[in-house]
Amino acid sequence: MCDRKPTCGSTGVSTDDTLTTILATIGVLGTISGAVGGAIKTAGESGLVSLGGIAAPAGVWIAAAAAAVATAVIINVFYVKRCYPVSDKQQACSSGVVQHIESSFSSAAEELFPFAAMHDRVDVVIICDYWFLVEGGGAQFVKCAPDPETSPMLLGFYYSKEVCGAGSGAVVGAGAAVVPAILLGVLAGAAIGCATIILCLFALLIAAIIAAAVVLVGAFVGGQIGKAAAGNSTPSAGGNALSIGDLVTTQGGLITNGEQDGARTYWWVDSTALHGRSAASAPFSHLDAEVALKDPTTGALLDACPRRIPPIE
Repeated sequence: MCDRKPTCGSTGVSTDDTLTTILATIGVLGTISGAVGGAIKTAGESGLVSLGGIAAPAGVWIAAAAAAVATAVIINVFYVKRCYPVSDKQQACSSGVVQHIESSFSSAAEELFPFAAMHDRVDVVIICDYWFLVEGGGAQFVKCAPDPETSPMLLGFYYSKEVCGAGSGAVVGAGAAVVPAILLGVLAGAAIGCATIILCLFALLIAAIIAAAVVLVGAFVGGQIGKAAAGNSTPSAGGNALSIGDLVTTQGGLITNGEQDGARTYWWVDSTALHGRSAASAPFSHLDAEVALKDPTTGALLDACPRRIPPIE
């Protein structure tokens, strides 16, 4: 018999580490921009700054520079979060049936902003012997399948060469675009001018928007080049691409994933073993997987986890 089923949904306060980092970055850059702007205003009698033959109010230069640099930094943050190894992982193993597969670059948004694309994700309804994994390690959310049993799931992210190729390409493209972005932003802002307070505020806004947009264009071009050069990778087991309904054993490092409501997820999956296919149909229940992955007489596990967990009586 299975032990108490974890409660689906939130178990605490969820935090999105990426969003927190981005907001902190914008706040710091805003503070720095304000300080630099004050210094330039004080130093310049007219409040105008001329660089590269372009004369514009100091605020326009600062708005364009802050927007361009902030956008480039945010793109770097996404790349680091997506592709740098995580140290505080809990090595784990679990088994169950594949409920859903979310491929990287499966949306128009990920194509447009390639630095934000997520690795391939495989959602597995796990058998009850591994339910403890979804609640450990400071889990703030328990993901469950839409079956009548509301069976707990573990999400597994598979390292994608495309995602990290796109990320590194976007970082390079954004970095190369920073200076042109600032100049174009300043040109746009200077064309509006600061004849009135309203016009001046509008000039600052336009300078910032143009600068950020140019950096994003650079990231898009660089990201698409990096994605194409990296080649495709697909979640697989023994050379066979995974599909919905597969019975699998998953091994890898578990983290509390802020981008998945604080749920425990594999980041990344190190290895996957395939045990055939479930005889049931989606949405799958943990009972479907237990029929196939447990000895009907002894209850012994028939998966590929190296450390056997005794069946719960």
